[in-house]
Amino acid sequence: MEKAEFFRQHVPAKSLPAVVAFKWGLPALEEGFVPLPKKLLRCVGNIFQGPEAMERFAVTMAIADYLRPNLTRGPSREFLGFLCDLPVARINMVLADLTAAGLVIASDTAAGELEVSLDGLLKRIEELTKEPAG
Repeated sequence: MEKAEFFRQHVPAKSLPAVVAFKWGLPALEEGFVPLPKKLLRCVGNIFQGPEAMERFAVTMAIADYLRPNLTRGPSREFLGFLCDLPVARINMVLADLTAAGLVIASDTAAGELEVSLDGLLKRIEELTKEPAG
């Protein structure tokens, strides 16, 4: 199997929302950005814990970055590794952890891509941020 070659994208400054450019500065945004829900920010420490917490968070955000309406193909494990700067062996371990925790669904397709979903994460965010009744 031929090794895929990936390239870091360079997002033109004029295509970035002004408020995002102000908050993060153009150098940090030259490859783009992933929106982060404030509800996730409130509970991120409860969801991603332990020594590999940041790797699990990074892989989750890479999946979120990849997801789009009418997606015609899923990411490869190699591409997620490229986005997170992690070897594929590590991506496999992190995906297994995220799947076991019920946060991510990542199943292989016949084409060697992943069918991915963050539905478990979204459900967990809602559980952790639910306002008490009354």
